[in-house]
Amino acid sequence: MTTDVPPSLIALLEDEPTPQVSFDWNREPWRLQMHDLPDVLATLDQLPDRVDRPIIRDVVLRELDGGRVLSAFVPAMVWGWGTTSDRGALRTRWILTEIDDRSHDPMLAPVVPSVSGRLEAGAQAARDDGPHEAFRLMNNDGAIKHLGRSYFTKWLYFASALEGPDDAAAAPILDDKIAGWLDREAKFSLDRTTASYARYLELLACWGERYGRTRVQVEKAIFKLATGRG
Repeated sequence: MTTDVPPSLIALLEDEPTPQVSFDWNREPWRLQMHDLPDVLATLDQLPDRVDRPIIRDVVLRELDGGRVLSAFVPAMVWGWGTTSDRGALRTRWILTEIDDRSHDPMLAPVVPSVSGRLEAGAQAARDDGPHEAFRLMNNDGAIKHLGRSYFTKWLYFASALEGPDDAAAAPILDDKIAGWLDREAKFSLDRTTASYARYLELLACWGERYGRTRVQVEKAIFKLATGRG
């Protein structure tokens, strides 16, 4: 891998890693959209008013350990949508119901039972088989309608960061903002295929090795440059 590290990224990778800045979220849209999921509502009620990666990671792992997959998934989406709570809650409801016509109110549609199983399978694959195979599963046979690369990699990250937020074995997030930054700043283009995610993993590993950083730490630095959030 010969792609040069952009100067703005070098500056972050040479510094000591810093924790993500927490952000406010609006719980009411999430409570409204998850009205028929009591376990999820209980978990949302326990979340603090400000969240960050470590907080959400702890919740995701706790809920997964308790066998409450949707109660783990929804907080990951709370973090993933950041401060855009209204839109994020609605689109997460689309995912859970796999609704066909998005002009209809998804609150009237039931949660599809198999969604939980596919999310759990993706999480287990990330832990057992690694990020590449987990991505392959959720991008193909284990795909969930309306849950694309930008958000299923967030799920895989939280489900696999077992040793801490910067776990070397965790699945790095690849969302559109990261992909856009890499395209602009490093001339490194990525599509939505599994092969492209494999190239991304290789790039993060290569850049991380140069500066003693894990793939997730490199991803977080890129995410910070692309979004202002660490």
